[in-house]
Amino acid sequence: VMTGLLPGVGEDAGAWMSYAAAKAVSKEKEKFGKGSIDGLMAAETGDMSSIPGHIIPSLALGIPGSAPSAVLMAAMIIHGVQPGPMLMIQHPHFIYHVVAMTTLASITILLFGLFGVRPLLHILKVRRGILMPIVFLLCTVGAFATASRLFDVYAMLAIGIGAYFLRRRGYEMAPLVLGLVLGPLLDKSLRRGLVLSDGSIGPFFTRPISMVFAAVTIFTILLYV
Repeated sequence: VMTGLLPGVGEDAGAWMSYAAAKAVSKEKEKFGKGSIDGLMAAETGDMSSIPGHIIPSLALGIPGSAPSAVLMAAMIIHGVQPGPMLMIQHPHFIYHVVAMTTLASITILLFGLFGVRPLLHILKVRRGILMPIVFLLCTVGAFATASRLFDVYAMLAIGIGAYFLRRRGYEMAPLVLGLVLGPLLDKSLRRGLVLSDGSIGPFFTRPISMVFAAVTIFTILLYV
């Protein structure tokens, strides 16, 4: 949920952070990445729990927390509802509709998980020779559809080949994926902060909020070392 509060981070960061945290405290670390139930549950929990958090900056600040929340904001604007600090004053009833919608969606996901798992397990019986080409095709289409550029497809292939060799060498995928997901956001925030501080990095270490985040980051790193 806290990851979802950060605008633009997306669900992937929450899933990988939850996965990394679960692996750090697990007694069966060697099973992670090989079908571990704990790893699967942690990733899906982090993914799904970050979705309600994305709605908060979208409604309260008018800043989309993810691509789905950006679509939600666009639909709101089309219907004459302007997201932002004045939303609770101008359209107080809308907030309750969003809460009801989120609750209903969570219940629907729960029911789908309870009753849809067994039928979906049959997918595991499909031979890899049939399943992998389909997965590769979907990955290619998804990479191209992002910006309609062939460069993204070539980048996907290069990253996939690199990830294969890194995995063969025993490197962890979670830190790499987190870096790729959060890197652009960190770069934009850093440049914005440097512009506001006239090029000084002092505010990053002297402001109370920055010091709190720095302390939490250092504590988290030391906790899992």
